[in-house]
Amino acid sequence: MTTKKEKIANGYFQCNKRERAAFELGIKLGALFHQFIGAPVSEENADILAKAMEKTTERQAYVKSAQVRINLERSKVKKEKGIFEYTTLTEDMIEAKVLVEFDGVRAKGVLKYIEELNYPLMYIDKLDY
Repeated sequence: MTTKKEKIANGYFQCNKRERAAFELGIKLGALFHQFIGAPVSEENADILAKAMEKTTERQAYVKSAQVRINLERSKVKKEKGIFEYTTLTEDMIEAKVLVEFDGVRAKGVLKYIEELNYPLMYIDKLDY
Protein backbone atom coordinates (compact mmCIF):
# COMPACT_ATOMS: atom_id res chain seq x y z
CA MET A 1 0.00 0.00 0.00
CA THR A 2 1.40 3.36 -1.02
CA THR A 3 1.29 6.08 1.62
CA LYS A 4 0.29 9.68 0.94
CA LYS A 5 3.91 10.80 1.29
CA GLU A 6 5.11 8.10 -1.12
CA LYS A 7 2.54 9.29 -3.67
CA ILE A 8 3.82 12.85 -3.31
CA ALA A 9 7.45 11.71 -3.68
CA ASN A 10 6.57 9.53 -6.67
CA GLY A 11 5.16 12.59 -8.44
CA TYR A 12 8.67 14.03 -8.72
CA PHE A 13 9.94 11.10 -10.77
CA GLN A 14 9.57 11.29 -14.53
CA CYS A 15 10.27 7.66 -15.28
CA ASN A 16 8.58 4.30 -15.41
CA LYS A 17 8.66 1.86 -12.49
CA ARG A 18 11.44 -0.21 -14.06
CA GLU A 19 13.65 2.87 -14.35
CA ARG A 20 12.72 3.86 -10.81
CA ALA A 21 13.75 0.45 -9.46
CA ALA A 22 17.12 0.84 -11.20
CA PHE A 23 17.48 4.36 -9.78
CA GLU A 24 16.70 3.16 -6.24
CA LEU A 25 19.24 0.36 -6.60
CA GLY A 26 21.95 2.79 -7.70
CA ILE A 27 21.27 5.07 -4.74
CA LYS A 28 21.54 2.18 -2.31
CA LEU A 29 24.80 0.84 -3.77
CA GLY A 30 26.33 4.32 -3.78
CA ALA A 31 25.32 4.95 -0.18
CA LEU A 32 26.64 1.57 0.95
CA PHE A 33 29.98 2.27 -0.70
CA HIS A 34 30.58 5.91 0.23
CA GLN A 35 29.24 5.71 3.77
CA PHE A 36 31.80 3.18 4.98
CA ILE A 37 35.03 3.82 3.05
CA GLY A 38 37.72 4.73 5.55
CA ALA A 39 36.14 2.89 8.48
CA PRO A 40 38.65 1.18 10.77
CA VAL A 41 38.68 -2.55 10.03
CA SER A 42 40.61 -5.58 11.26
CA GLU A 43 40.18 -9.32 11.38
CA GLU A 44 38.35 -8.88 14.68
CA ASN A 45 35.65 -6.55 13.35
CA ALA A 46 35.39 -7.24 9.60
CA ASP A 47 32.33 -9.48 9.99
CA ILE A 48 30.70 -7.01 12.38
CA LEU A 49 31.33 -4.12 9.98
CA ALA A 50 29.95 -6.16 7.04
CA LYS A 51 26.81 -6.95 9.06
CA ALA A 52 26.41 -3.26 9.97
CA MET A 53 26.71 -2.36 6.28
CA GLU A 54 24.00 -4.90 5.46
CA LYS A 55 21.64 -3.74 8.20
CA THR A 56 21.97 -0.02 7.42
CA THR A 57 21.35 -0.72 3.73
CA GLU A 58 18.33 -2.90 4.53
CA ARG A 59 16.76 -0.04 6.51
CA GLN A 60 16.53 2.11 3.37
CA ALA A 61 13.33 2.40 1.34
CA TYR A 62 12.54 -0.44 -1.07
CA VAL A 63 15.50 -2.63 -0.03
CA LYS A 64 14.56 -6.29 0.34
CA SER A 65 18.01 -7.65 1.19
CA ALA A 66 21.71 -6.80 1.32
CA GLN A 67 24.76 -9.04 1.50
CA VAL A 68 28.21 -7.64 2.23
CA ARG A 69 31.58 -9.33 2.45
CA ILE A 70 34.80 -7.60 3.44
CA ASN A 71 37.90 -9.21 2.02
CA LEU A 72 40.87 -8.00 4.07
CA GLU A 73 43.34 -9.94 1.94
CA ARG A 74 42.32 -8.07 -1.17
CA SER A 75 43.46 -4.62 -0.14
CA LYS A 76 44.85 -2.90 -3.21
CA VAL A 77 47.02 -0.77 -0.99
CA LYS A 78 48.31 -3.73 1.06
CA LYS A 79 48.72 -1.49 4.07
CA GLU A 80 50.66 -2.48 7.11
CA LYS A 81 48.42 -2.70 10.13
CA GLY A 82 50.55 -0.38 12.21
CA ILE A 83 50.87 -0.39 15.96
CA PHE A 84 47.11 -0.50 16.60
CA GLU A 85 46.52 -3.63 14.47
CA TYR A 86 43.95 -2.27 12.04
CA THR A 87 43.70 -0.67 8.65
CA THR A 88 40.94 1.29 6.93
CA LEU A 89 38.29 -0.06 4.61
CA THR A 90 39.21 0.54 0.97
CA GLU A 91 37.13 0.19 -2.20
CA ASP A 92 38.71 -3.07 -3.24
CA MET A 93 37.74 -4.88 -0.03
CA ILE A 94 33.96 -4.61 -0.46
CA GLU A 95 31.83 -7.19 -2.21
CA ALA A 96 28.10 -6.50 -1.97
CA LYS A 97 24.75 -7.53 -3.42
CA VAL A 98 21.59 -5.51 -2.93
CA LEU A 99 18.02 -6.36 -3.90
CA VAL A 100 15.38 -3.63 -4.17
CA GLU A 101 11.75 -3.84 -5.15
CA PHE A 102 9.72 -0.88 -6.35
CA ASP A 103 6.09 -1.29 -7.32
CA GLY A 104 6.55 -4.97 -8.15
CA VAL A 105 9.79 -4.49 -10.09
CA ARG A 106 12.86 -6.18 -8.64
CA ALA A 107 16.39 -4.97 -9.25
CA LYS A 108 19.50 -6.80 -8.05
CA GLY A 109 22.81 -5.01 -8.06
CA VAL A 110 26.40 -5.81 -7.30
CA LEU A 111 29.31 -3.78 -5.96
CA LYS A 112 32.56 -5.51 -6.82
CA TYR A 113 36.14 -4.46 -7.37
CA ILE A 114 37.11 -5.39 -10.94
CA GLU A 115 40.85 -5.92 -11.22
CA GLU A 116 41.09 -5.28 -14.97
CA LEU A 117 39.30 -1.95 -14.52
CA ASN A 118 41.13 -1.07 -11.30
CA TYR A 119 37.74 0.16 -10.12
CA PRO A 120 34.92 -0.71 -7.69
CA LEU A 121 32.12 -1.25 -10.22
CA MET A 122 28.45 -0.98 -9.26
CA TYR A 123 26.16 -2.65 -11.77
CA ILE A 124 22.68 -4.09 -12.27
CA ASP A 125 22.86 -7.87 -12.26
CA LYS A 126 19.15 -8.50 -12.83
CA LEU A 127 16.20 -6.21 -13.46
CA ASP A 128 12.49 -6.91 -13.43
CA TYR A 129 12.54 -10.62 -12.71
